Amino acid sequence: MTVSDYLPYNTSESLTFKIALFLISVITGYHVILAMWNISPLHPLSRIPGLADTRGKSGKCMIYMVLVVRINPNEVHCADSFFAAEIYGVGARKRNKPQHQVSGSMMEHSIFATIDHDLHRLRRRPLAKFFSQAQFAKVESLIQSLVQRLCDKLLKESECPNPLDITAAYSCFTSDVVADYRFGEPFGFVAQEVHIFRFFPALKHIALAASRLSSYVSSDMELLIKQLRIDILNKIKNIQTSRNTGNLLGRANLFGSLLDSKLPDYEKSLVRLTDEAAAFLGGGTETVSWTVSVITYHLLSKPDILEQLTQELKTTINIAEDLPRWTALQKLPFLSAVIQEGLRLSYGISARTSRVLAEEDHRYQGSWTPSHGTRNPVYFDVLIPRGYAIGMSSAISHHDERNWPESHSFLPQRWMSKNLERKKDLESHILSFSKGSRACIGRNLATCELYLLVTALILRVFPRMHLFETEQQDIEYDHDMIIPLTHSDSKGVRVLID
Repeated sequence: MTVSDYLPYNTSESLTFKIALFLISVITGYHVILAMWNISPLHPLSRIPGLADTRGKSGKCMIYMVLVVRINPNEVHCADSFFAAEIYGVGARKRNKPQHQVSGSMMEHSIFATIDHDLHRLRRRPLAKFFSQAQFAKVESLIQSLVQRLCDKLLKESECPNPLDITAAYSCFTSDVVADYRFGEPFGFVAQEVHIFRFFPALKHIALAASRLSSYVSSDMELLIKQLRIDILNKIKNIQTSRNTGNLLGRANLFGSLLDSKLPDYEKSLVRLTDEAAAFLGGGTETVSWTVSVITYHLLSKPDILEQLTQELKTTINIAEDLPRWTALQKLPFLSAVIQEGLRLSYGISARTSRVLAEEDHRYQGSWTPSHGTRNPVYFDVLIPRGYAIGMSSAISHHDERNWPESHSFLPQRWMSKNLERKKDLESHILSFSKGSRACIGRNLATCELYLLVTALILRVFPRMHLFETEQQDIEYDHDMIIPLTHSDSKGVRVLID
């Protein structure tokens, strides 16, 4: 029996079968050739080994495993924070975003998901002035007010005997700050009379069936965004209507400024602005609340550090309900050290953030000396051509023992010199807000929140707050979905308030 015996007898069916067989052969052949190209010595990244190439090897191959490694056919991972400025670029140096990092995003029209460098700059430019330090002189009082409301509400938690997920409480605060800054009014989570902190995780899960899930963000971030999307949409519609009728609502806000900007009309569409708002909400809520949660755990579990910080604050602040400007708080060395260490161990965006070199090649060269042992330095020279992606992860780079010995320990003093001055050079290795032309646009806002909230918590709430069945592993990185996540059995940072 031959192959022809199995072919359809009907001529048209036979032709269809042959066409299908031909297409399958072409597609299979294409993928075979592509796979051979990807592993061939002719590929531009062929000199950079993958993880499989470095196993069991030493010398120069060890360099790649420690500092630079090819993680897929067209992308390289780098763990050397000294090379961050070259990877992320500044000014007019063009850096595109890899397609795979934004595919499936729920916010495809936001600046976060914008691939092209020039389009990103166009979208970012009208937002930049709203995130300058000068802008906070007009709105800092609103953030201060939310800080005090949060502290008042936390102190009322003493009426409840059950432990509180403190990250949920902080997320209520950060969500309100984001909404107030973007829309001119908060969502109202902190102001709720009921103890919404305890229902906040459940509220985020109500919207599970609202729309399709994305595999690129944590379930908490995703569901919070979906829960509030309708409210976001309505707020933007109200701002649009007020602009069209000339009846301006409330104070100046970010999205009102966007609508008044010189952006093309298609950049002001309801769909794009809603995506932009969702991106701001996702980026500004859980990153900041998680940083404060990590700081909370370490301060409550290390009373000597908490006492030192409390004494520094008390020498500057007379009334805990009337805090100084956040720029004044930045001058306190130990407070700044605690916040920097909190940023380092909370990572910000922990997923790898890559950039595609659009118009220039990069040569990554230097030497590496193992931190342990007496081996001689290993010299390396790697060419990364334009058109290929290279990225870093804060969850890896923030544990570079060359910069931070005992990197998994919470040691604020590492950020201070013997003269109690801040080590600005060390701060340059922090990737919590990324770097370059695509660095986090809300960095100043997040920093303002951190200084004001941490200060108020230490003076007003921490004297009555205690950890409840919370261990080191409950704040340690286990995996990520853009933001860092702990082990699956963790119940979070839980506290009791006397």
